[in-house]
Amino acid sequence: MLQSLRVRDFLLVEEAVLEPGDGLAVLTGETGTGKSILLSALALLLGGRGSAQWVRPGAAELQIEAVFRASPGVRRLLRDWGLPREGETLVLVRRIDRRGRSRCSVNDQRVLVGTLRRLGGHLVELHGQREEERFRRSDVQRELLDLYGGHQTLRRRMRERHLGARRARAARDAHRARLADLAREEDWLRYQVAEIDEIDPQPGERERLREEVREVGAQAERAARLDLAEELLNGAEGGILAALESLDHETAKVRDADEAWSAWRESIRELRLQARATHRQLTALRRSAEAPGGGREALEGRLRQLEQLERKHRRSLSEILTLAEEMRTSLETLERGQQRDAELSEALRAAEEAQRSAAQALREARKKAAPRMTRALERELRALGMPDCRVRIALPRADAAAGAGIGPRGSERVVFEVETNPAHGFRPLGEIASGGEMSRVALAIRVVLGSAGRQRLTVFDEIDAGLGGAAAKAVAQRLAQVAGDHQVLLVTHLPVIAARAGRQFRVAKQRVGRRNVATVERLADEARVEEIARMLAGDRDARARDHARALLEEQA
Repeated sequence: MLQSLRVRDFLLVEEAVLEPGDGLAVLTGETGTGKSILLSALALLLGGRGSAQWVRPGAAELQIEAVFRASPGVRRLLRDWGLPREGETLVLVRRIDRRGRSRCSVNDQRVLVGTLRRLGGHLVELHGQREEERFRRSDVQRELLDLYGGHQTLRRRMRERHLGARRARAARDAHRARLADLAREEDWLRYQVAEIDEIDPQPGERERLREEVREVGAQAERAARLDLAEELLNGAEGGILAALESLDHETAKVRDADEAWSAWRESIRELRLQARATHRQLTALRRSAEAPGGGREALEGRLRQLEQLERKHRRSLSEILTLAEEMRTSLETLERGQQRDAELSEALRAAEEAQRSAAQALREARKKAAPRMTRALERELRALGMPDCRVRIALPRADAAAGAGIGPRGSERVVFEVETNPAHGFRPLGEIASGGEMSRVALAIRVVLGSAGRQRLTVFDEIDAGLGGAAAKAVAQRLAQVAGDHQVLLVTHLPVIAARAGRQFRVAKQRVGRRNVATVERLADEARVEEIARMLAGDRDARARDHARALLEEQA
């Protein structure tokens, strides 16, 4: 919902603020005062084409700012588009300077004009002379028919079935492409798997082998040291033990030894005994030590084999094991490829059948809704001053065989055609020449849709062109009816429509110095009576004011 619109230095407007409120709001004023300027400013803010010529003379730039209360759907869009969110408040700003440069922002974040245009489509419906292109779009007409028929559940099922068929086809095609790639690689895959299987690496084997080689090396070094110790203690050509034995034997030959000699000889005997004990310990250690022999060579050979495998594949051993498993899986896929292709083809057939059924159900619902909507629109258009207007809704269908022509919204286009005058022939809805006729058709559509559709500000331009009497009253009544479900804003010259409004704004033009300035004023109480009296009689005499009060009371 639009909470406020602020316009600065735009054409004749120096500064104007519009707060339309809920329901119906109207802009009134003398002819030529610039009532449509505010609607043009709103269209510019929502991504319309701008020009430096629109900057008010004497100003550096024009600025248009709108504050909306964003619906949950719009807030989701802001999140998806990465735009800042501030609760329910949504602030759009557009500036154009005298050099024609445009700057746009959403909640103070700079954006492109295209972002404002996309966002504006979810905030405002503009109906009038510029609506031809929108109504020419078949997707818009299809959405209108579906809203009228209440086809939301069927449309959701159609989208789901279409997505299911797309996914099934993608899965089948991806599988076939994968099989073709695997068939080209089959020989290479089998060679690689056979080579890895022959070596048969085990998880963590390389690290374990390195540790075992280190331990075997340590044992070999220990054995070498023990051999050296054996040679020194008890070598064949004389070792420490033999020397001590000889020394002990020779010292025993001395007779009449004194006390000092005896002590020295005792020391030699103790050394001999310690040497024998040390030799016994050495013998035990040598028995407990494992001879490295060929065990180390086998370990190092296995380690070299694993390292060569890693260098060849440029991967670690764990990655090679993973690669081998992936290649085995690929070969298994190739071996059962035909069976899987049959399974995926059957899934695709079922998905396409479900898609066709959903499309047919939606088409039947549209065929039933089209004549009902046609009759409802013609009835409304007669009441809105277009008694000779005829409407028809065509459902041209593409060839839907084997899924061709079926999209996420069904298998047919929806085309609204209108004949505004007898014998002139039907033309597409978007080719109606008159902006007033276009606005009335839009109003009729909005009336027959009721509360269906997104809750947006609905703007009508020139909807009262050429109306009077009963047609004007009918338009006023239906505008009020639409305003019960939607926020509505329009320019009007008809007092019966102005009297229906919840809020009325008067646009006036006054001379300030050497230039004209347009002002906008919200009317209430007697000021509103005065304005409606002017609209009724062109002046504000007592009878016109009485008539205006009566009209306001009647419409209220």
